[in-house]
Amino acid sequence: MDTEKPIRICLTVDVESDYGRSDRYDILDRVAPFFEWLGRENVPLTAFVTGRLLERGHAIIDSFQSAGVPIGVHGFEHSTENFGTMNTSHADEIQRGVEAYVKRIGRAPVGYRAPLGIVSRNDIELLGKLGLRYDASIFPVRRPGRFDFSALPRTPFRWEGTGLVEMPFGMLTRSVPAGMSFINLIGAPAAARLLRQSAVVDIHFHNLFTHTPSMRGLPAGLRMMYLAGAWMNGFPCLQSLVSKLRNAGAVFGCLETDALALQADALPSVNFDRAG
Repeated sequence: MDTEKPIRICLTVDVESDYGRSDRYDILDRVAPFFEWLGRENVPLTAFVTGRLLERGHAIIDSFQSAGVPIGVHGFEHSTENFGTMNTSHADEIQRGVEAYVKRIGRAPVGYRAPLGIVSRNDIELLGKLGLRYDASIFPVRRPGRFDFSALPRTPFRWEGTGLVEMPFGMLTRSVPAGMSFINLIGAPAAARLLRQSAVVDIHFHNLFTHTPSMRGLPAGLRMMYLAGAWMNGFPCLQSLVSKLRNAGAVFGCLETDALALQADALPSVNFDRAG
């Protein structure tokens, strides 16, 4: 790593139902050790919470607020099966999520992350019209049947025609995003070596803690992936990753703070036509 200009890592967590596709939220009752570690290690974090959880007033919201963690919107229902593609408008998902946020938090949100990382041209335009300041949805890769964002920049940019800053996910390799699902599988030592540039890291609580009854409802492939990740790593993997990155000279920043500090007009302007 460049000791004169250390890489900057922004940890983010997507807060949704167990494994993003069940009707249960049992894993959220197991996260106290995570918040204890977060405070003890003074690790910045940005959370993206579904409108459904905001609407229900789930206790996890209070935990984030007590920890001083900024909260953004993560859609509303987070329905994986019928969420659509990069050519689908998700206006209802966005608007309901924003409304639930305002009702629960008491102010308008500034940040958004789309479920599954799927945003469309209409979504970007709507986020700009609603006054959000940044989006953190883009995996700069191709996901067949869902999106192709492989031609988009891998560093922050502004969506053309808006003041909306995009904060793309970091990458472990040219084709593997810096998400805990993958980091769990390869382990913290390998992930720390691969994170050679500043990056946004994606976490879900189901990457850190498991709930077998919810896992049983997953498709076989996903179930095996999460079982392998839990068996090999889980929460200790994240703790080890942060320690190894710090020892290597990396610094940890808050994605929301960094996004709001950027001057949108000074960033590269990108047209959605570059996607797909």
